[in-house]
Amino acid sequence: MSDAPSPPRPPTTHPGGQVSMVETDEPLRIVLLEDVATDAELIQAELAREGFDFKVRQVTSRDGFELALQAETPDLILTDYNLPAFDGPEALEMALEMHPDVPVVFVSGAIGEERAIETLKQGATDYVLKDRLSRLGPAVRRALREAAERNARKRAEEALRDAKDALEQKVEARTADLSEANERLKAEVEERKRAEQALRARETELSGIINSAIDAIISIDERLTVHRWNPAAERAFGVPATEAHDTDITPLLSPALEAIVRSYIDENPPGTDTRDEGRYVSASDEVHGIRRDGSAFCVEATLSQIHAPESSSEGRYLLILRDVHEVKQAEDRLQQLQSERVYLREEIESEYNFKEIVGASPPIQSIFDAIDQVADTETTVLVCGETGTGKELVARALHDRSRRSEETLVKVNCAALPAHLIESELFGHEKGAFTGATKQRIGRFELADGGTLFLDEIGELPMETQSKLLRALQEQEFERVGGEETVHVDTRIIAATNRELEEEVERGSFRQDLYYRLNIFPICLPPLRDRGDDVQLLADHFVETFSGRTGTEITGIDPGARAMLQRYDWPGNVRELANIIERAVILARGETIRAEHLSIQARTSGTSRFPTMEEAQCRHIIDALERTGGVVGGAQGAAAMLDLPRTTLLSQMDRLGIDPSDYR
Repeated sequence: MSDAPSPPRPPTTHPGGQVSMVETDEPLRIVLLEDVATDAELIQAELAREGFDFKVRQVTSRDGFELALQAETPDLILTDYNLPAFDGPEALEMALEMHPDVPVVFVSGAIGEERAIETLKQGATDYVLKDRLSRLGPAVRRALREAAERNARKRAEEALRDAKDALEQKVEARTADLSEANERLKAEVEERKRAEQALRARETELSGIINSAIDAIISIDERLTVHRWNPAAERAFGVPATEAHDTDITPLLSPALEAIVRSYIDENPPGTDTRDEGRYVSASDEVHGIRRDGSAFCVEATLSQIHAPESSSEGRYLLILRDVHEVKQAEDRLQQLQSERVYLREEIESEYNFKEIVGASPPIQSIFDAIDQVADTETTVLVCGETGTGKELVARALHDRSRRSEETLVKVNCAALPAHLIESELFGHEKGAFTGATKQRIGRFELADGGTLFLDEIGELPMETQSKLLRALQEQEFERVGGEETVHVDTRIIAATNRELEEEVERGSFRQDLYYRLNIFPICLPPLRDRGDDVQLLADHFVETFSGRTGTEITGIDPGARAMLQRYDWPGNVRELANIIERAVILARGETIRAEHLSIQARTSGTSRFPTMEEAQCRHIIDALERTGGVVGGAQGAAAMLDLPRTTLLSQMDRLGIDPSDYR
């Protein structure tokens, strides 16, 4: 085996219909990147069933893939998209770098239309689903055919450049010789004749290349009269070359394409040596060719001026057209599928209405079931769980799926209110009820009349307020602070806490009768560390959310960062994950979040590592903020709880990167 990779070979068809990439009976050389043996066998079986004569070199890792590509130039590369440590985009990048002319076809499971489109944009020839292997044969044939066509065009372009360079060199040499003595004139004339003969030979060769091209190659003058019409043009338009020569091409072009051609000629008139690089015209609904029978077909077009001094082609223009009708149909079908995908997603969201609660693990699915069971009742619900697990989102889901969804959901954070103002906040007060009560104020219970009242951190309520709350829950009535009139309401209660209320009852800090009244239908949210792969789903959700908010182009999270997220034990739960992903989106400079962008320590559940002083201090301050609902100052604030001056605590929080608003 030589060190230099062998070049790719043009396709041929053997007797019996077997397809190969060589002009002899050598089998098709395929590199297959697939780590699942059964899938590799199915792929090879499908290729054999389609009549391919092939030889497969299967690899399962990055190193094996690289060695296979170094060993020789394959005719075709088939690769899975999702591999444990080496994904499809990386394989595609390596393949295009080492063998840019070899077609790459993805054979993988479903990855979504957007990723499939992205692989095609990055250079893949096609994408075939593993559960649709019947499409593999046509996809491979198309890939081999397109690769051969690209190589043919490349050879044609190289031949054209060689002919041009050779001609210029000959002319330059002859021009230099003309300045020499007259006695060399005869030899100069003979040399020029030989150059002309060589030119004619190259023109003959070029004509052969043009005639074998799959694209319609047409030479026209400034009046749009046809002077060259290759066999591909005959097939595309259904017009023989003998009929096309010296006729107007306008009837065979759509108005938009004709306008583009005329505009280019006006900008580059004959006799001007603009030496522009030509113009490429992409396919659209307006740009198309018209066959003899009147049917239209979508085309891509390339326009350029022919520069051939002292040639019959001087002052003419080259129009190259490619029939992309099938490609356009595929793009239209893809657009239709994308529209259907959006519609189905909206249907799913309207059916389940859990678009703000992301998760697929069994623990979170049980939460969804509980929400469905109790949402449309009038039962009081107690939502419990650690800080940051999403208790408010559950409360919103319960309200949105209830008969009260058209009314207001009123939220009260019991931990964020000073003890002497909680009763006034819940039940309102009359004018003059206490110092500063200059007018009557409606409480949250009245604001939620007909709707839902969400009492967050209800375990922080003072004992004296708990008794009045119990009466409001049982009787749906109360008196404003400083008032005598009984106010009647129709309010559903949803409460939430991160405390163990049974233990609070045993300690005497929470009323037993209120606990029983609240605990009719408890929903206990699992901590993020118990939700398995939901960490990855949430991370992807937050990447999409914060990328949209910040205007960045983050497309995903690399495997190293995902592994780090999965190992972390998430003491701050979903809120902590959201904050970390938001910061990572800001820090990332490329399209992917990497491990160094994640501001988390490498600790996992069950670790025995002793925390540093700074970590312990940070955890202590966070505990205080969680208990006070993010309140720093005041008699009920975190500073008082920690026995620190408010300014000292703020300084330490700034140094440790703690934002009190995250705990409100």
